[in-house]
Amino acid sequence: MKRILTLIIGFSLISAKVFGQANWIEPENPDVTKKIRIYVDLTKTTNRSCADSTGPFYIWTWLPKEHPVGHPLRNGFGEKEWQNSNDALKMTNDAAKGPLVWYYEMVPTEFYEVPAADVYKKGISLLVKTKNGGGYGAPDVKTEDLNFTIEPPKTDRGAIYSAPSSMALNEVANIIYDNNFELNDSMTNVSNDDLYAWVSASIKDTVTSITRTFAPSSFFNVASNPDLKLIKVDAKKYRLSFIPSKLFNVTSSKEVITQIEVTVRRGNYAGPNDKSEAQPKLKFACQ
Repeated sequence: MKRILTLIIGFSLISAKVFGQANWIEPENPDVTKKIRIYVDLTKTTNRSCADSTGPFYIWTWLPKEHPVGHPLRNGFGEKEWQNSNDALKMTNDAAKGPLVWYYEMVPTEFYEVPAADVYKKGISLLVKTKNGGGYGAPDVKTEDLNFTIEPPKTDRGAIYSAPSSMALNEVANIIYDNNFELNDSMTNVSNDDLYAWVSASIKDTVTSITRTFAPSSFFNVASNPDLKLIKVDAKKYRLSFIPSKLFNVTSSKEVITQIEVTVRRGNYAGPNDKSEAQPKLKFACQ
């Protein structure tokens, strides 16, 4: 009896999400650069006008981005788009989850053509409708607006991080800039830009305990220093490789670097829109 009760409780916890709400995403905490399924149970939406239809059903979406007229993933076509949904946005019925449970499968960053940071920041907003959604004097056949909040992956790295995670004074270190996680909207599409890292080290004298700072170049002169130019390693990721003692001119055995402050900026810098939101202070290993 105890085993049966445990199984019942476990099933209840697992299925509470599916059977207790109108819309959800699988997997629950997705990587938005990979495939997800957006589910809607039409028996549980507030607007039930779709529940009396057998389908098919279509998504109509506007966040994180609505595609313009002429785009192959535009919500609808023609003079009366609302009455002519795009077949590319047709949903699939998942009868195993319920007779009126429908889903749409996508890779969010590819579907919306935006960086991952935009999806995490803005979420996904859509409604479900029939191909001819009515309107223009006829009743609408649609759900209410459905909003999906997607939490970014749990990570301590953010858009700028070091590899290895704890750098050493006389060993090659790498500062990685992952533009997929950039939170400054104006910096989320830098694939064709020259990028530089402004870096400033905190250097401690182990005898006197006095700490000084040293930057190889000032922020506004970074683009004139080729040693600070980031190298592109893939579509949205960049790297700066260096030996800390050489880049920061640490020649005394009495001195150690405790941390490095980093900001990524465009070579052609015009203002705050041209630098990273993140300005982390990266730690050093015990020396």
